[in-house]
Amino acid sequence: MRRFLITLVLALASAVVALGQAPASKSTTEGDIFSGSVTAVGAAQITVVRKVPAKADESRDFAVDKNTKVEGRLRVNARVSVRFKTGDDGLSHALRVIVRSDTKITGGSGIPKPPGSKK
Repeated sequence: MRRFLITLVLALASAVVALGQAPASKSTTEGDIFSGSVTAVGAAQITVVRKVPAKADESRDFAVDKNTKVEGRLRVNARVSVRFKTGDDGLSHALRVIVRSDTKITGGSGIPKPPGSKK
């Protein structure tokens, strides 16, 4: 019985200590993600705006440097997803920019045609 009480007290004490600590945020290690359309592209910065129905447009500027990985052709009006990290200086630094495809789904069965077949 005494051993059980000691174990219980130690378990409760470790639970209290764990509650007092802030949980490790996944976003601090991997960065946050912001998606939208590119409105401006510069040598060291891009601007992306996100439009959501029934909400005000949200625009963000991201610093781009030699460490930023860009997948696709970055241009104005391109739809992108930006993985970024906010630095100690308060600026958002783009870690990776993924340019989304411009293809639109049109009518049809949705089943892709085999290679070499006529449209």
